[in-house]
Amino acid sequence: MVIPTYNRAHSVGDAIMSVLRQTMSDLECVVVDDGSTDSTPALLASINDPRLRVILGRHAGVAAARNLGVAHARAPLVAFLDSDDLWRPDKLAHEVSYLDRHPEVDAVFSDLEKQDGGDVYLSFMRETAVFSGLLGEREYPDGVALSRREVFLLLLEEVPIKPSALTLRRSAFLKAGRFDETWSSSEDWEFLLRFSRAHRFGYIDLPLALLRVGDDSLHRTDQARGDSAMIRLLLRERRLLRDDPEARVAVQRGLVTRVKHFGWHHGDAGRRRAAASVFLRGFVITLSPGLLVRALAALLGLSSSWQPARAARGHWRRAAIPRRAA
Repeated sequence: MVIPTYNRAHSVGDAIMSVLRQTMSDLECVVVDDGSTDSTPALLASINDPRLRVILGRHAGVAAARNLGVAHARAPLVAFLDSDDLWRPDKLAHEVSYLDRHPEVDAVFSDLEKQDGGDVYLSFMRETAVFSGLLGEREYPDGVALSRREVFLLLLEEVPIKPSALTLRRSAFLKAGRFDETWSSSEDWEFLLRFSRAHRFGYIDLPLALLRVGDDSLHRTDQARGDSAMIRLLLRERRLLRDDPEARVAVQRGLVTRVKHFGWHHGDAGRRRAAASVFLRGFVITLSPGLLVRALAALLGLSSSWQPARAARGHWRRAAIPRRAA
């Protein structure tokens, strides 16, 4: 498994320990230090376990660090863990068992628990807008195989698959083309879209990883860059899907959602003109009347019309999420 890290001395040690304490002890843990300038190198050197290997990389970004880690890994399965996240002790055991039982599946992902400041969300998947609808009220603790088509369409709207909860067959990862290192944000989404075109996913309905949003997470430090990258990626997909009406509808929904969250980001900070600009550009690329209304409301300062209260529109609040039939 691969852990990319950069200046995360405060968290990477816990991430590594969560790997080394797996109930499935036959593993390798490859940590790629992406040119850290804090005490990360000293911390990594202090951990004494033969299953741990530390690779020193240049500061080239998380996509390059993950690719470098896979290049040094030897196992036929590849799993990832972000250096601020954690694994539950039986995470690998569940996923390896699932892939052994399902040779037709090329990758498996699980549910996560999410911690964001003082808020704790016990099931990441049950709070998603689209994937929760595909799951319905059923639970799948032993896992379920998903079709390539349904996962591809899902990924055009949202990204429920997080690297810290994902295990892939190494051969499929390499065949899909690894992570594109030209993407400095949304590199995982870009990879998943490529992967889903030719490979199948399975899903285990257990929170086997812990997703932690800290002060140094991209969501905190540069949400504008992240949202811009997501919109750029979806516009690329729309160009590639000219002959697929169903997928273009999914892209449209994904674009409208991303534009809304980008605009809300500016609105939360009191930047009404910036919010209006985002909504207006979103209207131009999607022709969604709702985005035009939001742009005008932002310019006029009608915040109740374009900027719903955070508790009523957050990614993780069930009351704000429409249920959709599978």
